[in-house]
Amino acid sequence: MLETIKHNLKPKTFMLWIVLFTLIIWTYSYYSLTGYEEILSEQRSLFLDHNNSGYLINTSGCRIPEMYLNGPEIKKCFKPNLELNCKMKWNYNLPLITSDLTSLILNMSAWATLNISEGDPSFECYYIPIERPTFDDDQDPKSYSDNDVKLGEKVYFVHNTTVANEMVEVVCTLNSTIIYKYHHIFIRPTPSIRNRKDGEVSILLLGLDAVSRMNFHRQMPKTSAFLSKIGIVEMIGYNKVEDNTFPNVIPTLTGMSIEELKINCWPENNDFFDKCNFVWDDYKYANFSTAFAEDSTLIGMFNYLKSGFLKQPTDHYLRPIMIHAENDIGHESIGNTIGCLGSKLGMTMLLDYALKIALSMTNHLYMSVFWTTSLTHDYIEYPKFGDDDLRDFFDAFNKSGELNKTIVILMSDHGIRWGCFRDSYQGSLEDKLPMLNFIIPQWFQNMYPGAMKNLNKNTNRLTTPYDLHETLLEFIDMKQLDDDSIARRMKMKENKRGTSLFLEISENKNCETAGIPKNYCACHEKREKLAVDDANVVKAAKAFMQYINFKLSTYNTLCTFLTLHKIHKASVEMRKDNNSVKDYEIQVTTVPGFAKFEATLRHHNDIFEMVGSVSRLNLYGNQSICINDAKLKLLCYCIHEN
Repeated sequence: MLETIKHNLKPKTFMLWIVLFTLIIWTYSYYSLTGYEEILSEQRSLFLDHNNSGYLINTSGCRIPEMYLNGPEIKKCFKPNLELNCKMKWNYNLPLITSDLTSLILNMSAWATLNISEGDPSFECYYIPIERPTFDDDQDPKSYSDNDVKLGEKVYFVHNTTVANEMVEVVCTLNSTIIYKYHHIFIRPTPSIRNRKDGEVSILLLGLDAVSRMNFHRQMPKTSAFLSKIGIVEMIGYNKVEDNTFPNVIPTLTGMSIEELKINCWPENNDFFDKCNFVWDDYKYANFSTAFAEDSTLIGMFNYLKSGFLKQPTDHYLRPIMIHAENDIGHESIGNTIGCLGSKLGMTMLLDYALKIALSMTNHLYMSVFWTTSLTHDYIEYPKFGDDDLRDFFDAFNKSGELNKTIVILMSDHGIRWGCFRDSYQGSLEDKLPMLNFIIPQWFQNMYPGAMKNLNKNTNRLTTPYDLHETLLEFIDMKQLDDDSIARRMKMKENKRGTSLFLEISENKNCETAGIPKNYCACHEKREKLAVDDANVVKAAKAFMQYINFKLSTYNTLCTFLTLHKIHKASVEMRKDNNSVKDYEIQVTTVPGFAKFEATLRHHNDIFEMVGSVSRLNLYGNQSICINDAKLKLLCYCIHEN
């Protein structure tokens, strides 16, 4: 090829092309090998967001580096040929039975394909009620579990039938062989529900576990495009405040950190959460109907290594049916979760119910929290399998007219926390930057221009789950959102950790004032990549090993002490407020077990101290099966590991 070019160009022109080509190759190689600059190494056409500054957020308090949507550094970590198939042994894709808000409906056209006629004695259908056992105040709480499920008696039916129960399992057999099994959920009225008046909205908070803002656009392009078309407000600088789901969702639902929750209402891990006040309780007091549901019940945010609720926390609580469905028709394991419930995604069962609630409450007010983990928790590529269903949900929600009566908050808790992509610099940033999107009716935007102006301005400010909590409280009393109230509240300039996103977030807000530990902060100043054998990096690694072994000493009869195996990466960042203080971020592997950790250590006066929590970058499986402490599970390698 070069010979052809040389033949057609003058010598000086040819040499100029050679120099230019060499410079491009050198520049690409340099930037793809440096730490901070790897973010900027891709062509600008690959960027999802850019403002020509190199930063997504560029305020006096926080600068978050620009990120790219695609490119070789990303593609090398993604498996393009993954498949997920929810088909089962039954004729499951033929919906013999469907349901509406109150009834089971016979799908006669599907019956015909199986040559089934009404009254055929070889064909039977029945449903089994699914309930949560009721806890009485005179019972011993220790005898009760949030995992308990009560099944009723079989109820046979031969025609469309209204169901008195909220949750049922439906089974159809032909010649005693199961040909249909699925779980249906119905809407049962909540007493004293508040009627919806003009200017009031219901709230749907829909969470996708472990989905960064960037990976949502990357893996769910159909949903992303649909929401962009109908209009969303996307919080670019939404930063997580802790490592995993529970400590990131609790600030949203309560306004408290985990430490504050323990002080106020949940002192021990085996305590129930009934004494805590959640945001749905605030809505319940205002006579909204409330609902809470999540799939992946084994690792549910209130139940993984915890006891959950003694009494049903909301008017509608789907844990019983989700537990039964996972045990009964769950299949296709995706790491720690079950992807399919029968012929549908587990996520889709939640979406179907979210739509039913909206359709049944069209003249009333509700507040629903739905959290789906089954598809997105463990692998960065799997959200793509839910793209069609999520897009279809929003399409149906929009066509029903309910999107004009509801504020929808589509969010996540963090990005993917382990694996190849998480090891990269951008992967580390995406872990810290989950998605947060608001879908807001146009009439609401017109009615509250001051509040909307601030919300849009805050899209380019550092924000957190504490801010989201304050925002959720705004919709209970809409009077506080009118322009006069917004102006008055803006003048007060309250110095709070959490600020409603309808008020202007301070331009100088930083991670410290926002309640974000250093190692979870996406605000980065000048970072310098260091050699793994740098003297201070080695000292930082030794200090880290002392820290984790001190933590493990509490369980020294169960967990072995760890030894440093390898330092993989290291970088240093200067603090703006004190040049004598440096923060070292390191990635190391320890033995036994080859656990991979990321940690930040602060260097000051020749001392290295841990800052914030430790991040585990690979799965620990059964390595820590001997203990139940959520944080120490990340560190522990059981002496008698199975």
